[in-house]
Amino acid sequence: MDATGPHPARDPAVAWPTLDMWVRWDGRRLDLVSLAPTRDAQADEVLLPYDPELLMLLGKISLGGSRAGLYATRLAQEETDRRVVLCRRGSEGSVRISGTGSSIADPLYAKTRAAMLAAGREHRAAGNQDEAAQWKAMARQLLMAKRSARRGHSVRTVSGGLPTLGKHG
Repeated sequence: MDATGPHPARDPAVAWPTLDMWVRWDGRRLDLVSLAPTRDAQADEVLLPYDPELLMLLGKISLGGSRAGLYATRLAQEETDRRVVLCRRGSEGSVRISGTGSSIADPLYAKTRAAMLAAGREHRAAGNQDEAAQWKAMARQLLMAKRSARRGHSVRTVSGGLPTLGKHG
């Protein structure tokens, strides 16, 4: 299984990370995905993607390092599969997720890292040790970025946003 192959969520034995969002359908077409309750939308779980570049972008969004918008589309085009997955802007049938990414920053970070680790486990189970190591390295990179962002934030918090001249409270 590679990152462009079938999404792991298609295997019923794989528990893939999801985020809680509000989803509205217009017949068979995905009409709206929202981070907050919206008229005629139902609470649903939206799958994280199985794409290393997109997961890294989601990690940057969760840490405030990117202002890119969040998008979602159907996981499969079959009528019976109405699952929704985060995707790239411009993907077939994609809709922009309404609401600010900062409102789900913590769960987005945690689920993105969990997806990276889950992909690594799937590769390890399939005997692809090199790919498993790459996914694990991505998860570690995201963890280190989170720690780095937290350190920088704590200095700003102590200083009220003003330069501290090297003093770390």
